[in-house]
Amino acid sequence: MTVALVLAADETADIPYGNGPHAPTLLHRWLDRLATLNVPDVHIVARPENAARLRKEIDAAATGAANVQVVESDSPAEDLRVLARVVRDLTEPLLVVPAGTVASDELVNRLVWHRAEVTAVVAREGDGVPIRQGAVRVVSVGTGFHQVTEPNGVFRGLLRVTPAKRVTCAKAAEKMAALLETPDALPGVTDDVAALLLVALVRSGVRVQKLREQPLVCRPVRDAAEAAEARAAVEAIDEDRVRLDAAVKSNDGFFTTFAVSTYSRYIARLAARIGATPNMVTSLSMSIAVGAAIAFASGTRAGMIVGAVLYYFSFVFDCVDGQLARYARKFSTFGAWLDATFDRAKEYTVFAGLAVGATAAAADSSVHAGDVWVLAVAAMVAQTVRHMIDFSFGAARGARPAAPLPVVPLTAAEDGRTPAPAVPAPGPGGLRGLIGRVMARTRTGPAFWAKKMIVFPIGERFAVVSITAAIWNARVTFIALLCWGAVAAAYTLSGRMLRSLN
Repeated sequence: MTVALVLAADETADIPYGNGPHAPTLLHRWLDRLATLNVPDVHIVARPENAARLRKEIDAAATGAANVQVVESDSPAEDLRVLARVVRDLTEPLLVVPAGTVASDELVNRLVWHRAEVTAVVAREGDGVPIRQGAVRVVSVGTGFHQVTEPNGVFRGLLRVTPAKRVTCAKAAEKMAALLETPDALPGVTDDVAALLLVALVRSGVRVQKLREQPLVCRPVRDAAEAAEARAAVEAIDEDRVRLDAAVKSNDGFFTTFAVSTYSRYIARLAARIGATPNMVTSLSMSIAVGAAIAFASGTRAGMIVGAVLYYFSFVFDCVDGQLARYARKFSTFGAWLDATFDRAKEYTVFAGLAVGATAAAADSSVHAGDVWVLAVAAMVAQTVRHMIDFSFGAARGARPAAPLPVVPLTAAEDGRTPAPAVPAPGPGGLRGLIGRVMARTRTGPAFWAKKMIVFPIGERFAVVSITAAIWNARVTFIALLCWGAVAAAYTLSGRMLRSLN
């Protein structure tokens, strides 16, 4: 559940959203949307001269929200104090919404479901408050008085704060409110309350994670013409397609990206429409893998081909369960654990099936197959060690405390950042520098996909098993797994050692 604070202190809240005399205002559109999201408590901050009218309109409209309150405020400073009072009592996340903003429904849904403690909707360019954004967070915000060194984006006005940051958020809002009422403390500062809150949070050292607007729409509007233009932009986007595309991981491996995700997303959408859950799909994937192991255990050529096909589709549904969870927004700790556990169980079950099948084939042809079991056990051990290292490295990184962010006084116009030099400093030399350059992150091109494949992700492992088993035999499958796995281990361990040293 979520609580909402709608900032409706200026005339943009009354801009019509649509054509005709009965078109809803931007404020009422927000109230309808929040009701659709099952937001139980909505606080509307309005100026005293408009409060009575808004109460009558809300009562007449009979919005679906359980509790809509109009709170009177006579200044931006008082708006911040109202926000501080609301946020101090939070037991659910708070959504801060300027009423004069037009946003895609899917973007609002993403913000509501975002997991960061504080989240801000940002864009690369366009109307909005100037910001500097890093890879994942907002690092500087401008408010007329507060300057942004090397701005590279804009803040669109929407914020989400979780109860974990309620005290910090309340203190930041109260501090900013006090400064607004101090003569000449912040000359030329904006009266955009959401921006004032964001700059107070960022300068107090809070990690504000960014949520990118693109490819959706989130625009602050000033008049009916801009509202109509923003509405047209919203309606021009197929939000279900955007949501479906976002359900596919952007960092998957080569085989998963080009041989599975091109169509598995549509299976995920179908599963959502018939009411299937991610855990049901995970269990189906495990069942198909067991069927593949049984087919492999027959030891016949037909059995190897059938097993290869089944194992491929087991991986397809292994991708579908995560895509379904993201598309339908059905997340659970149990589901994540079940998926990870069954991933390992599928591989080990198929390894055993291949070894049994090799033994059966050898018995029929009087050929000794004991070494296949040795290879199978070696593959299981190698895979176990790999995952032990992966999880322990991830746990070690997660346990490392994040470096504290700099605290910059709100009364300082500068944001404390020194502009980057025109010529970047040279990287380290020698072997360490060479390895670092080889492992440097790229986003496109052959090098990108080569680095994706060399680590031998799960999609490539399933593909190797299916292809080698269908064409050759279990011995070739295990040798291929062990050889590629050894290369992947050397590459991965080198990179992790370098990152750990750095």
